[in-house]
Amino acid sequence: MGRTWPYIVLLLPPLFWAGNFIVGRAFASDIGAITMSFYRWLFALCLLLPFAFQRVQSELPLIIKHLPILTILALLSVASFNVLLYLGLRDTEATNALLINSSIPVWIVLFGIIFFGDTLSTRRGAGILVSLIGVAYLILSGQTGQLTVNPGDLWVISSSIGWAFYSLTLRKKPSELSGLGFLAYIVFFGVCFNGLLLTINPFNEPPIAVTIETFYAVGYVAIFASLGAYICWNYGVGQLGAQVAGQYIHLMPFYGVILASIFLNESLTSNHWIAGTLIAAGLLLALREPKYAMASKSD
Repeated sequence: MGRTWPYIVLLLPPLFWAGNFIVGRAFASDIGAITMSFYRWLFALCLLLPFAFQRVQSELPLIIKHLPILTILALLSVASFNVLLYLGLRDTEATNALLINSSIPVWIVLFGIIFFGDTLSTRRGAGILVSLIGVAYLILSGQTGQLTVNPGDLWVISSSIGWAFYSLTLRKKPSELSGLGFLAYIVFFGVCFNGLLLTINPFNEPPIAVTIETFYAVGYVAIFASLGAYICWNYGVGQLGAQVAGQYIHLMPFYGVILASIFLNESLTSNHWIAGTLIAAGLLLALREPKYAMASKSD
């Protein structure tokens, strides 16, 4: 059981993250996007601080020294990703959002080539093109099959692009800063930034209604989609490595489609199948290196 436990634990983060899309869509008309993100991370910060306070206190000089890059990382992740995602889920189905979100690895490859000098092979270029065609098809093809643009899809695209830049900028994160200290800072910054947005209230969001349903919704995304997923993910990566753990991310659309069918009465259309197939095919081309290339790296 000890050897198989990490493989079992890694099944949970994509499930928890997929659940975030379902909750975001289910409560899109009840809880504003900024409101949901603010209370999500405020709740998560309250749970995290008792465990992280001493670590942050000891690493505070390091955090201050690297404050600019840590703030950029916090802005690209905790502070903005979920606000943009929840804004998108007001107008688009969770199934759409999950499929668009699954293109993040391709955005990472594309922006790595453009902005970070990563290499571009014919295979990678073809994969990026095929996946982006899939994303474009999903955005432009409405439920009626007519070429229309859903603004919700565009918000989700922006969240995916932001997360891609976050993933690439993680290369500049100071290696000596602990994972717990880093998480505590970006969550703290996210709460402050979302709190400022909520004060400005650019979308005229009403105050959160204090009901048992909204408590469960915020509690889920704070405990499971935030801290629980992070803890399980770090454990799995530590035990099996990032390459093995990374494959589990592809379970998110699978989990999400099932959850959307059960809780939101959503169903897959031909547009979803076509777009999903194109995105998946592009991912395989862009991310799967030939055997000879892998062998040369190990020499």
